[in-house]
Amino acid sequence: MTVCIGLLCGSGKYILLGSDTRGSYGNVTSNDEMGKLFDLPANYFGAIAGTVSYCEDIIAELHHRMKQLPDPELAPQQVRECIRESYHQVYLESAKQALENGPRITLEQYWHDAKLAPRIRKQADHVLKSIEIEGAVIVSGFYKGNPAQFVAEPDPNDHSTLRIANEITPGNAVIGSGSFAALNWLNYRKQNVHLGLAHSILHLTEAKQFAEVERTVGPFRQMVLLWNGGFKPLDWTSEIQQLTQAWWNRYGLPLSDGLEDESHNEAVRKVFGLPKV
Repeated sequence: MTVCIGLLCGSGKYILLGSDTRGSYGNVTSNDEMGKLFDLPANYFGAIAGTVSYCEDIIAELHHRMKQLPDPELAPQQVRECIRESYHQVYLESAKQALENGPRITLEQYWHDAKLAPRIRKQADHVLKSIEIEGAVIVSGFYKGNPAQFVAEPDPNDHSTLRIANEITPGNAVIGSGSFAALNWLNYRKQNVHLGLAHSILHLTEAKQFAEVERTVGPFRQMVLLWNGGFKPLDWTSEIQQLTQAWWNRYGLPLSDGLEDESHNEAVRKVFGLPKV
């Protein structure tokens, strides 16, 4: 489980991608050094969240399909179709394995064998409906100078349906177990595509930290900045930590720490007529 965040900023000149680096492996163990941001063909980048095996298969299939397209730049509709085809291929591979392990038939038999026993077909129907591709992706990039950003994830109410959302306005894409907390924070801070790079880095950092209320989100972060024609990983050095801490102290919520001064407590007691206890 994780949190991944994609922010359009600088009036669409930049896309900022960030994530934690915690990889969870069931209830057994986890590590905090798992990369979740991936370089994709044609000036795109991807972020993954979910079960490791599914995520790796999805991003590998997506890279393969995008690489097969001859165009030096890929239009958003082409990328959307690659995402859809990638999920479908991962589903087919899972379906083949599930049918071979369950009713012990092949997918081809399920599709084409008219003599398949009704009991076996009913069992196969149940197996196929129970398959859940536990992986979500953010795919961000540029096409002809304009930003493109998608969030793809299975519909939680219907695992057989893939939802692919275009996240351009306000430009905030979030996935993973910490996505609810992160998106609430971004909305609270009014993050949008028109905010500048520094402003957006601060908001991404805040949202990532706020997402840590979900205990499966790790403490470390990975960031990449994309622009039309290029990208650069943003290493979380001591220098950038000092810079963002200075922004946080000046423009963030720590301003409220000053309310710990006893004079403010005295003012509250006076307004409400409270005794000092």
